[in-house]
Parts: sequence; structure tokens; C-alpha cells
Amino acid sequence: MMTFYITRFGTAVLVCTAVLFLISGCAGSGQKNVGDGIDHAAVDEAVFDPDLTRVAYDPTIIMKRAEGFFERKEFAEAVVEYEHFLDLHKVHRLTPYALYKMSLSYVNQIQTVDRDPEPVIKARKSLEKLLADFPGSRYESDARAIHKAVYELMAQQEVYVGRFYYRKGGYLAALHRLEEVVRKYPDAPDAMAKALYYLALTYRKIDDRDLAIEYTQKIVEEYPTFKHHEEMRLMLAELQGEMLPPQQQPTTTYAKRSKDWVESLRSMLMFTR
Repeated sequence: MMTFYITRFGTAVLVCTAVLFLISGCAGSGQKNVGDGIDHAAVDEAVFDPDLTRVAYDPTIIMKRAEGFFERKEFAEAVVEYEHFLDLHKVHRLTPYALYKMSLSYVNQIQTVDRDPEPVIKARKSLEKLLADFPGSRYESDARAIHKAVYELMAQQEVYVGRFYYRKGGYLAALHRLEEVVRKYPDAPDAMAKALYYLALTYRKIDDRDLAIEYTQKIVEEYPTFKHHEEMRLMLAELQGEMLPPQQQPTTTYAKRSKDWVESLRSMLMFTR
């Protein structure tokens, strides 16, 4: 007997099962039937479903596969199934839920600011689609909170790259990255403060006194709680020619592994029921 089996990625695999014919003399001999002891509940239900079209396109089956991957923390595989659902069922009642869970699957793949930014970018896009296409959904509050943290993390990644170039002496590359943060992420206050800080230091390095003063002054006036605020105040006074104590050497400590932001994202992954 031949049965078609649909894998979790929807690929058809031909499974050949040999059927054993038991002669009448085997009855009562204690032999077990083929398949005894198999935990059928743990096997993909597609194995037992002869309707291949239903298995491939049925929204309930696709969603069950996606949820299974998500529960097992196989987030890359979960994304594939949620995307498959969304491709086929754009107006289904579970479409906003699929978008929400796909976003969480991307968020769970985020590591640190010095690693691949793709999960962060895709998480932001899917969250923005959820908020734009399904305003007022039950997932909106969670989605907005997670989006805010993802937005800040994207800005922090840009700052990290800018700081890297600054430390390596690639000042023009550093300026390009840091100016992008100021332009693209005005609502990410922590990243903005760091970007302005490294912009001030970089412009001072290349002897552009006017722009160094501009960015230093912005930090002094707008970010009074920034950890380098006093350093910037002294630097501003020095740049403006005032006689104050010598500028302290800038402390450019920056967590290589930005666990705080990743943990803040993790804390938002509670599904509001």
C-alpha cells in the first residue's frame, strides 16, 4: 500500500508501507500487529490524511503545524508555516493572530546588537503590517509595545556599527551611520543620546568645531540624565573656549552583548488572552 506524506514544509514524500499478511496459524501466537506501540498523536496528521489538498491548504492544519513548531521553540520553522498560512488565507479570522505569532517568532530569533539584524527587521515589518491592516485587534496593545522595543533595538544596532567605525578610526563611515540614527530613529531616546555622543566625539576628531559644538550642546540641553552628560558639559565648555578643568577621556563602554534590550523584548512576549 502506498501513502503520500506531507512533511512540515509541505513537500510530498512517497512512503511505501509493506502490508504483512498473517496466515491463520499465527493467530494467538503472541505476535504484535505492525504499527503497535506507535504514538500516533505525535505523528504529523498528514500521514493519515488521504486528502492531500486539504492537508496542504486547510487553515486549521497549517495553523496547528505552526503552533507546534512555536511551542517547541523551533521559531524558524514556525515562521515558514505562519507565512504559508498568510499567503493562502489573507482574510481569514486567524490572519491577525498568524501575523502576531509570526512577529513573536522573529523576535525570539533576535540575539544581540552585534549579530544578524534580519530577525529585528522582519519583526518590525510584520508588526507594522499587523497594526496597519488590523487596527483595533486584540493583539494591538502587545504589538505596539513590542514594536517600540524592536524600533529601539534597530537604532541601537546602527549606533553599535557607528561606534565600531569610530573606534577603528573610520570617521566618515561612523558619521554616516550615526547621522542615519538621528534621521531615522528620532523616537528612540537611548539610541539618540548615544548617537549624538559619538557624533560629537567624531566631529571633534576631524576638527569640525562647529558641528562638535552643535551635537555636544544638544546632549547637554536635551539629555540631562545621559550617563556622559558631565563629560559633554566639560567638552562643550572647552570647545567654546571657557577655562574649565581638562576634559576627561571619553569612556566609550558599550555592552558588546546588549542583553538588556533582548530581555526587554522577551518580557513582552506574553500573549494577552
